[in-house]
Amino acid sequence: MGEKSRALVVIDPQNDFCDRNGSLYVDGAEDDIVRLADHIGRFGGEYSDILVSLDSHDAVAIFHPKFWADGTGGSPAPYTAISASDLASGRWRPARAAHIGHADRMFAAMEKKNVPSLMIWPEHCVVSTWGHGIAQPLLCALAAWRETSGAPVRYVFKGENPYTEMYSIFEGIDDSWPDAAFNENLYSRLAAFGTLVFAGEALSHCVEASVASYLSRGAPTGQKIHVLSDCTSCVPGFDRNASAEKLSRLGAEFILSR
Repeated sequence: MGEKSRALVVIDPQNDFCDRNGSLYVDGAEDDIVRLADHIGRFGGEYSDILVSLDSHDAVAIFHPKFWADGTGGSPAPYTAISASDLASGRWRPARAAHIGHADRMFAAMEKKNVPSLMIWPEHCVVSTWGHGIAQPLLCALAAWRETSGAPVRYVFKGENPYTEMYSIFEGIDDSWPDAAFNENLYSRLAAFGTLVFAGEALSHCVEASVASYLSRGAPTGQKIHVLSDCTSCVPGFDRNASAEKLSRLGAEFILSR
């Protein structure tokens, strides 16, 4: 490693994703976090900044079961994909009439971005719950880095708007909401580094979306974008190779943590 002006960006290293008891456990994430903690212990002195994003939701959110109901009032099972035609036909509608306009707005944004359906996830990363917290091995590594470097760990809370999905740390799918618009301040902060190193969960969703958002906006000339390949995994059922190939095409380089 040994390169100056480096920042580590850790995406959503939370219990609900990284612990086998988490509501949306990503297979392999427990080992990812251990390797990432070891990486910080070995190479933390080469990072001038560490930024950690935290998925931060309410139990009633457009991608959680409680938001939706069928004709009998039943909620969709986790991993149900709701399409625009499901909404139009009434197969799935918001459980509260007050949320119908929000659903219409979300699906209009999805159409513009060629997102075919809205995935309903298990209720996860609800603010103040155990699942929202940072996985213990990484929490300890961050505390040690803080003590050694004398620098603060930076945190970014994402997904607080309950009416849009927000995989990327930079923007929501419906980016017309002020709190889901592209985060120019975060982009400018990260653009100042010579190298950005990404890790965390999940490669198939929030890692892919975050790196793609950044690179689509345009990395500064000469900046290197790395992804720690052994410190990120995919949600089961999603193709790791597809995510890796997409990010590689955009200019990211996959490297090992050791």
